[in-house]
Amino acid sequence: MYIYDETKNQWIPRRHTGEYKKKKKLVRDAWIIAGLLMSTLPISFMMGLALLTTFVSLMFLDESMYHYNVHR
Repeated sequence: MYIYDETKNQWIPRRHTGEYKKKKKLVRDAWIIAGLLMSTLPISFMMGLALLTTFVSLMFLDESMYHYNVHR
């Protein structure tokens, strides 16, 4: 997905924006913390935490623009 950057007068991918890069760093930090926590857990809890962290990471970095049309 592209957004218009008025300062550069061009269309840029959303992944190259400062906002997205900040989100990516937060996800990286969350994975580091989750990895450290996983090293202390039994395998079944480790798998659950990995699945949960994956889901939250994908949800947080989602680039989709949602538009809800409410018809009454």
